[in-house]
Amino acid sequence: MKKLSIILILISASITKAEPWLDARDEWLRADIELLANEGIIKAPVTTWPVPWASIIRDLDAASETKVSVELLPILLRVKRKARFETENETHKFLSVKGGNQSKIIRHFGDERREKAEVSTRFTGVSKSFAWNVEATKAFDPLDGEEERFDHSYIAAIWGNWIISAGAQERWYGPGWDSSLILSNNARPIPGISIQRNYSDPFDNPWLSWIGPWTINAFAGQLESNRFIPHAKLLGMSVSFKPFNSLEIGLRRTAQWGGEGRPESLSSLVDLAIGRTNCDQIEDGCDDRLNGNEAGNQLAGIDFNWRLPTNNYMGSLYGQLVGEDEAGYAPSRKFYQLGYKTNFLIGGFGITTYLEYADTENEFRPNLTYEHGIYQTGYRAEGRSIGSTYDNDTKSMSVGFLATHKYGDRYKLRIAKVDLNKDGTGNHTVSQAATSFTQLELKYQHPTKYGLLGIELDVKDKSVDTLGYQQDKYNIGISWSMEL
Repeated sequence: MKKLSIILILISASITKAEPWLDARDEWLRADIELLANEGIIKAPVTTWPVPWASIIRDLDAASETKVSVELLPILLRVKRKARFETENETHKFLSVKGGNQSKIIRHFGDERREKAEVSTRFTGVSKSFAWNVEATKAFDPLDGEEERFDHSYIAAIWGNWIISAGAQERWYGPGWDSSLILSNNARPIPGISIQRNYSDPFDNPWLSWIGPWTINAFAGQLESNRFIPHAKLLGMSVSFKPFNSLEIGLRRTAQWGGEGRPESLSSLVDLAIGRTNCDQIEDGCDDRLNGNEAGNQLAGIDFNWRLPTNNYMGSLYGQLVGEDEAGYAPSRKFYQLGYKTNFLIGGFGITTYLEYADTENEFRPNLTYEHGIYQTGYRAEGRSIGSTYDNDTKSMSVGFLATHKYGDRYKLRIAKVDLNKDGTGNHTVSQAATSFTQLELKYQHPTKYGLLGIELDVKDKSVDTLGYQQDKYNIGISWSMEL
């Protein structure tokens, strides 16, 4: 990662701004994007983050401002301004400071602060064929002991209709707000390479055109050395498409593969790709898994976001189903998420609300989700779950409310009831004991000429961390960011 950061810094001197995609650090921008998608203005898939700007901008430009309602127009213009800023050919520099009384061990879409205090500088730019972001963070009293970080840094190139990038980006697979069961922002971003489609144009072929707008995203990253299988690889691929304007479907797959002492041959990679990882499918079975030919540890899932087919908009249903194994080329040993969300406009506010339930207790047995007999650190990075923010064997119910005023003020209210690590055993990354808690989260951001100011309050009815990371039931944080 240090070598990558040096390369990025050298390149930054000769390239010019912003970003080719929307990243997973702005929940209010996501709420605006989803509201415009529900109104039929944005037609591109929007459940795989980062989301390329290209198709979003084209859909926004195709919308006639004279035909948009008075209430919706401020949101359309707000997203257009953001798009122009993010894709203009200029270099931008930012400084941000974030702090609180303790680190955050339970994170949701849009959360930025991880540690007790962080100071970040960021240099970003876009040219016709390249984009880059060099982001350096000093973390104080970090949970993993790594104080100097280059998370979110990358360099990207446009090749035809593809974005090819190298760096450490946060990814989010699926329509969930509280968490994603297969790939979320809970763990720190994993350095690697990726490729994704830039424009989500439908197929021209009449046999495939029914798929509608579609996008594909694939990445390969390397996990840390301090784990049971050092330097294991994390691979991922996502295909999402919209056969109807009201329905988006996502097909997701991730895998841990290779690492020290594990096969990294082409044939092993092929076995992983075709799903030949079950004991009855490999030559040496599972009598000695650590030294056998089992290709890797896979998760696969499917999710959907469906706008209810009513004359007047009544919200959307969404869900995600993920399997720890495969049977008949379909996910098995499953866990799931279900939710309902709606968007509306009132009094100068664009508002998004959601109700989300998730259960990571595997249908097969406890301590199976995110665990594996070979990769015994589990589906985790730097001590954090790569999937659900609550890790395994947990049921959660959350209600969220996000609002953005036309003059820029932002509000968030979230209430959750969580039954954490229900069996009280295993390698759980939040609590080694079974516990239930209720959580209240409040956020407020206010734009000023000196930058964006924010304050957040997270209160639980009990301390849930048994690993020594958090002792207080409350977490108060403040943030400030500005362009230099």
